[in-house]
Amino acid sequence: MYRVQGTLREWVTRDEVRRFIAKKFKEFLLTFVKKGSSDIEYVRLINEMVLANKCSLEIDYKQFIGTHPNIAIWLADAPQPVLEVMEDVAKNVVFSLHPNYKRIHQKIYVRITNLPVYDQIRNIRQIHLNTMIRIGGIVTRRFRNSYSEVKVGSCPECQSKGPFSVNIEQAAVPFSFFMLSSSSSSLFGVQSLVQELEVQNCFNDSGSMLSV
Repeated sequence: MYRVQGTLREWVTRDEVRRFIAKKFKEFLLTFVKKGSSDIEYVRLINEMVLANKCSLEIDYKQFIGTHPNIAIWLADAPQPVLEVMEDVAKNVVFSLHPNYKRIHQKIYVRITNLPVYDQIRNIRQIHLNTMIRIGGIVTRRFRNSYSEVKVGSCPECQSKGPFSVNIEQAAVPFSFFMLSSSSSSLFGVQSLVQELEVQNCFNDSGSMLSV
């Protein structure tokens, strides 16, 4: 099951692969124990999340890759389809542990923290599209609960310029938008660079930005 056939993004959307990811992630949530602790880490975090009336479950990437390295790599390289499976599993686990919580929240979001690779803004390229990255800087402006129409410029897989047919029903998607400025210390004397980023689901319940 770990041997990818075809492109990774196609592979992780196959039903048998989705079931495999779901099974392994559920095991991770219900069995992972940190070194030096006797508590099941994510059962404890789920209980804390419910107690605080939140709907975001933060998953430590280093813990996950140490347990399921292949799936963790799939998550980093094809985050959208893998996160869909993980969020469905997280929802089922939370509601099985706390059946009445579905009356408060109908969806549980999975947030990934502690990515090991840190990228500079100036190094972000087209190859990073549709992958999970970790960047840092100074947030100078932020909007939430906005909508944007999807416009296709080129295919990240084959570099084709189109023309493309767009599903109108899926052409408008919610996103969070912020302006992120590189800190002057990271530019080595170069004039400060400001980069606009469009980000989906990168905020936790308190509004704080997680690794993206």
